[in-house]
Amino acid sequence: MGRHAAGAESAEGTEGTEGDRDAERVPAQDPGPSWTLTAVGALFAVGVLVLAGWLLRFPADEFRYTAGMAGTPGTFTAAHCHTVGSGKSSHRECQGRFVPHDGSPADPTAHISNARVDVGKPAELRRTDGGGYVQPGASNAAMDLAAIFGILCGAAFLLLFPVVGPRKVQVEKGIGPRANPQPWGTLIPLVFGLFLTFLIAAGLTFTGSIVLVVAEAIFS
Repeated sequence: MGRHAAGAESAEGTEGTEGDRDAERVPAQDPGPSWTLTAVGALFAVGVLVLAGWLLRFPADEFRYTAGMAGTPGTFTAAHCHTVGSGKSSHRECQGRFVPHDGSPADPTAHISNARVDVGKPAELRRTDGGGYVQPGASNAAMDLAAIFGILCGAAFLLLFPVVGPRKVQVEKGIGPRANPQPWGTLIPLVFGLFLTFLIAAGLTFTGSIVLVVAEAIFS
């Protein structure tokens, strides 16, 4: 009886030890996604998109005029120009007469800021829908495009944070972005690709605008 009891206890002890080992080998349960972090990330992404859309209005609207796609074209002759402000905040303002090409009434008090115009020398401008004036040209259009791509690049960069933020996402070396669970496996390369594309486009258009400004100054 004693031997049987000892054997039973030994068997139970062995089974208990094996059970403990099996329990150690069982992986921990995945806690699953944090819905709070997901909601915060989604709100952040929406905020970034709304802000980017609002900022894009300004260079996109001006691009229509600098590219010659909108506005009333005409000839502007500056009567006088002067510098307003000082240091980095200074800008040049010119006032003169604007004569539209379509025969509509001229504006004898037209004025424009930071335009490449000389006193007494006619220059091509476009009157905007709001009554302002914009100097069209390849360099100004390229600068507006650079601003557009810069805003898009910044938005894509900010969107990377909620995309790589979830706990399940892994971006370590040796782990491809598409190896992550969906939709992150698709969003990571997509957003990162957009960021690089807009970054390159912004750099190229900005460099092109500088080259065009120099060329216009030399050959004008």
